[in-house]
Amino acid sequence: MPVAEIVPMSRPGLETFHQTSRKLDFIGPLESLLNEFRRGNIADRDRVQEESAIKSHLGEHREAWDLVFPTFPECPWKRRTMTWERHRGRRDVYLRNLVVTHVPQHETENRLIINPAAVEGRHARWLAHELPAYEVVGTDIDPRWNRLYRFVVFWKYHKQKNYRFVRESIFEPDLERHPAAVTFFGACGSVTDGCMDYAIAVNASFLICRSCCHDNIGGNTKIVRRPGRPINDFFAWKNYWYARIKKKRKGFYFADRYLKDAYPRSKAARRIMDSDTIIAVAQNAPESDICRSVIDLDRCLFLQENGYDVMYREELFFAHKRREATG
Repeated sequence: MPVAEIVPMSRPGLETFHQTSRKLDFIGPLESLLNEFRRGNIADRDRVQEESAIKSHLGEHREAWDLVFPTFPECPWKRRTMTWERHRGRRDVYLRNLVVTHVPQHETENRLIINPAAVEGRHARWLAHELPAYEVVGTDIDPRWNRLYRFVVFWKYHKQKNYRFVRESIFEPDLERHPAAVTFFGACGSVTDGCMDYAIAVNASFLICRSCCHDNIGGNTKIVRRPGRPINDFFAWKNYWYARIKKKRKGFYFADRYLKDAYPRSKAARRIMDSDTIIAVAQNAPESDICRSVIDLDRCLFLQENGYDVMYREELFFAHKRREATG
């Protein structure tokens, strides 16, 4: 696809997004990055090799995203470092602005936005403040963080009437709601897949989100150890606690229907890799953009197979239901 054919998204429609996303190839880059993984070209200490591979195999996707959406928030820090991981907050702000900008453009009677895996509800409250014509519902399995955040910022949102929190596991969601959009800002491992399945099940027009903790798909709590790297040590510590949570608190982060055999998610990806391969990819994901992209490109293909046009860049997804798919 010649990049010259892509033009910036214009208000009030989403036609440019649909036209551009349908020209993008997902299976080709997935296969190329999978070959990089199989050759061991991942997790180089200075990240130069991985950055080169990502630019080569996902360059078209980067250019398409930047021409359709506002300028992507670049990070000055070295990739796969603790400072880079903390930089995700800027991408969450960017993601919230995509929701506020594009969801109201869609003509629908549904004035409901669902933020599953909302944790303390910080992002959901902000969306409710910026979109007073919408009801925003934050859901999470543990209500304590939402209560604590409400107490801390009572002065800021105490008059807010269009936000509410619902205690709910994304693995057992309420399918009676009919949101215009499902959005989340980092959902650990298979929680991302539960959120995507929820959006598909309730026929949400938009899915605008960020994935994270790719090492925890398929019930996995192991990573490939690379001693002496702070980010590796952090994820090893995190997975130690996740393994304990997995045993003691059923439904937190893990669910039986998202075990190893549920991956790859897409029919297209299953033609080029099996469950053992994608779990091996996940175990290398903490320090590898290639591995994270392999997992997320499989998710993009899964969304396509379920009626969405989708664009992807660095763990961010923008998906909109195809008209022919909405009936």
